[in-house]
Amino acid sequence: MSETLPSGYVDRIHHATSVKTIYVVQRPTDTEPGIADFRFNPVFSVFDYGTLQPPIPLDNSTVALMAGYNFERLREAGIESHYLGLVSDGTMLSAAAAIHQGVAPDTLRVRLVNRLLPTHTAAGWDYSLFQSPPSNNFVVPIEFISRVKIGANSSVWKRVDRGELTLGDLGLPPDIRPGDPLPNHVLDYSTKYEPEDRYLSAESARQLTGFTAERWAKINHATAEASRLMTELARSRGVEREDGKVEFVTLDHRGQIDVLGDAVTTLHEDRLILDGTDITKQAIRDAVKRCSPQWAAEIERAKAEARRSGVADFRTLMDPAIRYISPPPEFFERYNALARAFVNHWVSASVYPDDRDLSRRLAEFRQVSG
Repeated sequence: MSETLPSGYVDRIHHATSVKTIYVVQRPTDTEPGIADFRFNPVFSVFDYGTLQPPIPLDNSTVALMAGYNFERLREAGIESHYLGLVSDGTMLSAAAAIHQGVAPDTLRVRLVNRLLPTHTAAGWDYSLFQSPPSNNFVVPIEFISRVKIGANSSVWKRVDRGELTLGDLGLPPDIRPGDPLPNHVLDYSTKYEPEDRYLSAESARQLTGFTAERWAKINHATAEASRLMTELARSRGVEREDGKVEFVTLDHRGQIDVLGDAVTTLHEDRLILDGTDITKQAIRDAVKRCSPQWAAEIERAKAEARRSGVADFRTLMDPAIRYISPPPEFFERYNALARAFVNHWVSASVYPDDRDLSRRLAEFRQVSG
């Protein structure tokens, strides 16, 4: 039986690796973007595997509220996005209004664009569709990563160990060590639609999009400027921002109007350190590794095998006998409380009245986070 759509929606879209469900208000056409609501579900996704259901539902209203707040801050600074507002009880409102009213919606309203997908062939992934896209509005198929520091858990070190990357490739001196301040924000690039994130050089990423050098430079400038502004905002809150990911959507291919998409500087997208503790999704990744070391290792093994053999989806190579074991309920209870307290702190308000004491929530979380 198909799901009955809530009033006001014409379609529902959900992807296996996404924590959000897209409720379509108005479908995009080949020439005009539509409108949709991104509703954040109480689940998480790690290691490119797909969504996992925790024993205690995650309060991902923290993601929506933080994203809306940050989009509005960036818009004030002249950086545009697909963001239109937050949605609470069917009514759209700004993040500023939601914070003033003390409400925490779990839904972002955005301009919805088409999803153009590369295809997998015997020769690898084929992005030729983007050289002459059939629509003038679409998601750019690259994730843009800004690195302020390269912490010990960063994927950069794995790539260096595998010989896929040198620090020189990122424009860094060879003596940089995990956690060292970088001389400048480093931009890095990965694919968006492949089952495993595939990292690319700047020029390889540009070629996949089919963008001109001038257009590519504009996107890189917007990425770097958003990174600078979000790093400054984090610093003003006593938070260290080590890295972050943004995505872009094209609203008009002919006019080359590319704006920020998805979400920006949330506990899912960025690596944020509070008093020495990573409070982002990395904390959940680490808990999963502690509870399911064999399962996490099997993902890495399957990814390596997929890279060697040219298999599109590493998950088809995983041993089903190796089972996932969830972190306990108490871990997620305390992570929820910490996330709510942190977002209160980030937006300088008590949207979550039961979690005003950030120091206390951080101390309680440390007790269960290894």
